Amino acid sequence: MVIARIFDLLALVFWGGIVLYVVWVFAQRGARGRVAPGNAPKVSVTIVALLVVLAVAASTLGASLVVIDAGEVGVVFSVFYGTQEQTLAPGIHIVAPYVNQVYRYPTVEQAYTMSILTHEGKVTGDDSLWSPTIEGLQVGIDSTTRFAIDPVKAWQVHNNLRNNYEEVLIRPTIRSLVRLYVSQNSVTDVYGSKRGQIQHDIESAIRERFEKEGFRLLSFDIRNVNFTDDYKKAIEQKQIAQQQAEQMQFVLQKERQEAERKKVEADGLKQAAIARAEGDAKALELISEQLARNPNLVNYRFVEKLSDKIQVMMLPSGAPYILDMKQLTTTLPGQ
Repeated sequence: MVIARIFDLLALVFWGGIVLYVVWVFAQRGARGRVAPGNAPKVSVTIVALLVVLAVAASTLGASLVVIDAGEVGVVFSVFYGTQEQTLAPGIHIVAPYVNQVYRYPTVEQAYTMSILTHEGKVTGDDSLWSPTIEGLQVGIDSTTRFAIDPVKAWQVHNNLRNNYEEVLIRPTIRSLVRLYVSQNSVTDVYGSKRGQIQHDIESAIRERFEKEGFRLLSFDIRNVNFTDDYKKAIEQKQIAQQQAEQMQFVLQKERQEAERKKVEADGLKQAAIARAEGDAKALELISEQLARNPNLVNYRFVEKLSDKIQVMMLPSGAPYILDMKQLTTTLPGQ
């Protein structure tokens, strides 16, 4: 592109040189008005012809050399054959001057955003794509579509859309297909578990339409799902009710667990009491058997539990005597 501009500048210089030369010659004639006609300055045909040749050559070279920058492609339009399907890749090219016109189209990635935020999308203001769901409720879809012109099909874009492809193709396609697929799903599907599937379906449909028009779809992303104010309140109330229900379910579950624990504890205490009662009954049965066999066993146990410091013990009238064992042991040998 710089080379072509240099040649264009040279051509301008040469054409300007011709004009200045002619003006200078006539200015000299005016200044020498009294000079004999044979001695008056004349326009040199050789100089003018040389300047014309140089100007035409520079203009021709400038019109012949076309430099395509990186990230773009050239579409050649011929006055004789129309738009050429063979596009020009990045680099320097030579085309037929004055017959062929080269139009440049970007092949880099482009993004088209539609958002509810004022200055985020292509359109200023609320540009979220509002669409009815299968229930008839309105939802707003914020999206970003990444696309690029197919270098091989750039001639097709030039023939059908020119540089108005965003207004003619990109925006209308996104709006129509998003509305089509959103209207086939419920609100909970759009912002819930089926959101990824809906996005995939929309992306596939957009890709198919873009490819027919000479574009490559890189991605389609649902960035956010917006709701009306009334529906937002309804969602908040539903979430609060759901949280309360979950809390109540937790409390009920906790109460059931506590009741189960108490039941298990009561069963354990019951079994322990039964086992303890059975043990006591068995012990009493054994004691009764031993007492029946040894009636003095009670007195023996009684004496056994007495302190070793007791010398004499007085018992009530009618009670069996318990003698001083030391006295008894000291008296008995002397008898």
